[in-house]
Amino acid sequence: MKKYMKQYLIITFILSYLSFGIIVISNTTFVDIFSNPIHILLLTLGFLGPLISTLILHMVYKGELGGFNSFIDNFKVNKSKYSIITVFALLATHYGLASILQIVDSYGEIIDFFKYFPIMILFLGSQEIGWRGIVQPYYEKEKGYYKSIIITGLFWAIWFLPLTYIRGFYISPNFYVQFASYLIGLSFLLTSMYKVSKSFLYPILLSGLIFSLVPVIVFKLGSMLIGLAAIEGLVASFFKERDFQTKNT
Repeated sequence: MKKYMKQYLIITFILSYLSFGIIVISNTTFVDIFSNPIHILLLTLGFLGPLISTLILHMVYKGELGGFNSFIDNFKVNKSKYSIITVFALLATHYGLASILQIVDSYGEIIDFFKYFPIMILFLGSQEIGWRGIVQPYYEKEKGYYKSIIITGLFWAIWFLPLTYIRGFYISPNFYVQFASYLIGLSFLLTSMYKVSKSFLYPILLSGLIFSLVPVIVFKLGSMLIGLAAIEGLVASFFKERDFQTKNT
């Protein structure tokens, strides 16, 4: 498991950092990326780095990881209605806590959600197979449940770092610490979702929903994001030992 985890991180960071780094060096703005085919390709390759890394490992280590068929099995739909209910329960919890903590700053257009949802499923949701399927399980065996989620969240935050140096990106380097805390909080929710469903389809869906709502429900980039992450860690304790996979529909 350690070998796969290390190779996953190496391939992921090489692909993503090279792709994002070229965009940063070009000094283009985030908006202007979408008018340049080469920059669009680089951005896509960078976001898909974790997914590509996972697929490569499944193909190289067919005997241990099961090859392409096992990779596809990660997207299975389980028979329990509770999994899909939990997706929306955790989504509501995330934004409900943000409202209580007065983190919500403003609201955008709901049409943006539908515009970004397919992209977020592909670009960010698909990463769950690697973060939650390779990195987090290794550290859970080594460090325990809660530390493993925090460590995985930190790796995820480090993966995002070069994006913050693209001019006009949603997060600037000045708010990187707060954003990293936010990602750790999301890691608690996404790991909880995988634990109860035993399928990556549901954390992929939850991740896609949350990131698609970023331009619709805009958060303040302040220290309260750390508080949100801490509370979401407590929420994760409720789901730690639950398994909805075997419950009847």
